[in-house]
Amino acid sequence: MERRLTDLGRGLLQSSLEVQGVVREAGQATIGHLAEVSDALARRIDGIEARLPSSPQEADARLAAALREIDGRIAGVLQEIHGMLASVLEQLPGRVSAVVGQGQGGAGAALEQATVRLQARLDEQGRGVAATAAATSQTLEQLAALSDMQQKIAERLLEDMSLVSANSRKIEQTVTTVDTKLDRLGDEALQSSQLLTLVKGQSEKTHSALRGLHEGNRAVIQAIQTQLQRDQADLVRRQRDEALECNNRGVALYYRGALEAALEAFRRAIEVLPDYAEAHNNLGLVLSKMGKEQEAVQAFQEALRLDPAMGEIYNNLGFLYHTTTQFDRAVEMFGQAIQNSGDSSVAYTNLGNCLYKMKQPEKAVEAWRRALELDPMNENARRGLRMFQQDPANN
Repeated sequence: MERRLTDLGRGLLQSSLEVQGVVREAGQATIGHLAEVSDALARRIDGIEARLPSSPQEADARLAAALREIDGRIAGVLQEIHGMLASVLEQLPGRVSAVVGQGQGGAGAALEQATVRLQARLDEQGRGVAATAAATSQTLEQLAALSDMQQKIAERLLEDMSLVSANSRKIEQTVTTVDTKLDRLGDEALQSSQLLTLVKGQSEKTHSALRGLHEGNRAVIQAIQTQLQRDQADLVRRQRDEALECNNRGVALYYRGALEAALEAFRRAIEVLPDYAEAHNNLGLVLSKMGKEQEAVQAFQEALRLDPAMGEIYNNLGFLYHTTTQFDRAVEMFGQAIQNSGDSSVAYTNLGNCLYKMKQPEKAVEAWRRALELDPMNENARRGLRMFQQDPANN
C-alpha cells in the first residue's frame, strides 16, 4: 500500500513537475518574446527618431505598424500559453484517474490534496501570465504614450520648420532688397565717378587757366614792382637833388648874411630829405649865428645821430659851446672833431683858442702849432700864436 502511495505520489510529483516545466517554458517563451518585441520596438523607435526630422508622417505610419505587429505577437504568445495550459489540464485528469485506479481509497485524499496544490500552482502560474499580460498591456500603453509624444514632437518640428521657412523667406526678401539697393548704389557710384571725372577734367582746365593767369599776374606784378622801384629811385633822386639844391642855396644865403632865407632853405632841405645830416648841421650854424643856442644844439645833435663820423658837426657844436663859455664841453667836442676828421687844422685852431681861454697857454700853443703844420696858410692859428707872444704875462 505504501509502495503504491509512493508510486502515486511520484506520479503526481512528476505530473506537477511536467506542469511546472510547461508553465516555465511558457513563461520563458513569453519573456523571450517580450524581449524580442522590446528589442524590435527599440530598434524601430531609433529608426523613427532618425527619420523623424525629415518625414514625420512616415515615422507615425511606421510606429503604428510596429505597434500593430507587437500586439499581434503578444496575442500569439498568449494564445500559445493558453493552448499549452489547456493541453496539460486535459491530460492531467486522465493521469490522475489512472493513478487513482491503481491505488487504495486512503490515497484519494492525498490525491485530492495534490490536485488542489497543483491547481493552486496552476492558478499562480495563471496569475503570473496575467501579470505578464498586464505588464505587456502597460508596455503597450507606454508605447502609445511614446507615440503621442513622438506625434507632438513631430508637430513641434513641423511648426519650427514652418517658422524657419517663413524666416528664410523673409531673409530672402531682405537679401533681395539689399541686392537691389546695392545695384542702385553701384549705379549711383558709377554716375558719381563719371561726374568726378568730368569735374576733374574741368578742374585741370581751370587750374591750367589759373596758372597761366597767375604767371601773367606775376609778370605784371614784377613789372609794377620794377616800375615802383624805378619810381622810388627817381623820387629819392629827385628828393636828394631838391634837398641838395636847397642846402646849397641856404649856404649861399648864409654867407651873404641872409640868415632868415638861409634858415628856410635848410628847413626845406630837411623836409624833403629828413635824414640829410649836412642840412641839419647847416641849420645848427644858422641858428647859432642867430643866437638861438638851444635850437642850434638840437640841430647839431640830430646831425650827429644821422652821421656820427662827420667831424665838422663836432667842430661846430664845440664852437657853440666855446662862445657860450662851456669850455670843458667845447674841448670834448673839438677832440671828437679831430678824431673823426683826421687831424683837422680848423679843429686844432679852435681847440687852441679854447685852451687859451681856459688859462692853459702851453697846450694852446701846442694846438696852434699843430694846426699850422696841417695848414701853413691857417691865419687864425698864426693870429693865436702872435697873441700869445705879445701877451706880457707870457714873457
